Amino acid sequence: MSDVFPPRRPPSETSIDVWAIELGRPLDPGIKIDSILSIDERHRAERFVFAKDALRFRLCRAMLRMGLAWYLDKAPQEIILTTDSRGKPYLAESSALHFNVTHCEGLGLIAFTTLGEVGIDVEDSHRDVEALDVASANFTSNETAMIAAAETLREQASVFLRLWTRKEAVLKASGHGIQGGLATFDVSQQPPAMVKLSRASDVDSETCWLVQDLELANEFTGAVAAPAGDWSILQWPVRSEDLTHLFLRSRPGLL
Repeated sequence: MSDVFPPRRPPSETSIDVWAIELGRPLDPGIKIDSILSIDERHRAERFVFAKDALRFRLCRAMLRMGLAWYLDKAPQEIILTTDSRGKPYLAESSALHFNVTHCEGLGLIAFTTLGEVGIDVEDSHRDVEALDVASANFTSNETAMIAAAETLREQASVFLRLWTRKEAVLKASGHGIQGGLATFDVSQQPPAMVKLSRASDVDSETCWLVQDLELANEFTGAVAAPAGDWSILQWPVRSEDLTHLFLRSRPGLL
């Protein structure tokens, strides 16, 4: 068992803790992760066509709840989540702790911070995508030109996914969806980069976001966005079986 975990207190206002979780690792069959999921989360898991996708979703949400419990010094079952009008999840209780979660294939990423709203995204680096076609219709001219400058289709797809994860991270941090919003800001500059949404109808249109790329395994591309400031990222490889056993060790019969 690994004992390398973040301190059991919320991160400082100058850092973002990013948990990287392998979702393909088997849990001890005696651990019932559904016991800490909400009824809605269980129903969402049941709607997945493939069992492996359902398991990854359940495990990622369970790890989110255990992560929040870890920082707030609670039992995972005591964590109550709610959503805003756009569906972004929040802690139901008043707290300075903000979070965001994403997963792709066998990797889950969870960002925790107290500096403000946060967004995180990850994509499979080997995903096939019509990079120029999609970018021409949805990205800024600078971003499209950056993709077009890549020499091969594979390199174009790589640049596209890098830009896509940056955009997703910003939109998730701001609480906006991607529809109608991808071309309203530019992320072609080298991170850490300042980004401002330009939709005049948005009350937070003057908010500046800082976006940074994540250093992940070769098969994944990811990014994090949060309010502009002098903050840094701490990445933690967290094994789900270690965290569940840690909770069980401190509170037998918890899961």
